[in-house]
Amino acid sequence: MNRDYLMFDIRRTLRNRRVLIFSILMPLVLFMIFGLTLPDDANEGGISAIAYVMVSMAMFGSMSAAMSSGGVIAAERDGGWNRTLRLTPLKPQAYVTTKVILSLLLAIPPLLVVFLFGLIVGHVHLDAGQWVTVALVSWLGALPFAAIGLVIGYVAKPDSVQPITGLATMLIAAFGGLWLPVDSMPSLMKHIAQLTPAYWTGLSSRSALTESGLDMQALLVVLGWTVVLGFIGLRRYRADTARA
Repeated sequence: MNRDYLMFDIRRTLRNRRVLIFSILMPLVLFMIFGLTLPDDANEGGISAIAYVMVSMAMFGSMSAAMSSGGVIAAERDGGWNRTLRLTPLKPQAYVTTKVILSLLLAIPPLLVVFLFGLIVGHVHLDAGQWVTVALVSWLGALPFAAIGLVIGYVAKPDSVQPITGLATMLIAAFGGLWLPVDSMPSLMKHIAQLTPAYWTGLSSRSALTESGLDMQALLVVLGWTVVLGFIGLRRYRADTARA
């Protein structure tokens, strides 16, 4: 990884404030609609319902922010940036790693804002260990979505990457159980949900709220999604660079 290139990427991405605003405001609005209207004693699967919704909406915000890196990649392709990078010592692995780290950094603000809103306004009660664990697992849960953004950036055309990313985000969140608990879904939808990374990231994050602790199977599945999608993204980068 090249630190100078990473810092350049961060400064350039932060100029596009629309991405951060959307990834923060959208989950906040949904949390107010679906979370703050719940009775205080409501629960979902043994977890406080408002805490359940808080984590789900925080994950939705972080995945939206992480996947937005696809737009940056598509713009670089369109501007011939890959041809320029071929003249530098920057290796493909370093480029992909930089984009993944950038996506993880973008995922932090939505998580922080939604969790703080849940604590202050929603009165979500968790002990210090639970807050730290939920925040950390939710943040790392953005990894497969960072990889999805990478793949979209190298598959979609620059003028279509934003609609594709937006549609993919909505579909993954809806079918993955971030907007509606999977237990409330019809049988077919439950099976579809388990084929999405959002289901497993949500499951691993919310498992930190239970007495039994983290769901290690869910964490391993999230890791598997990250490895597979990251490999696809790296292959697409190499293929695109070879054509440049």
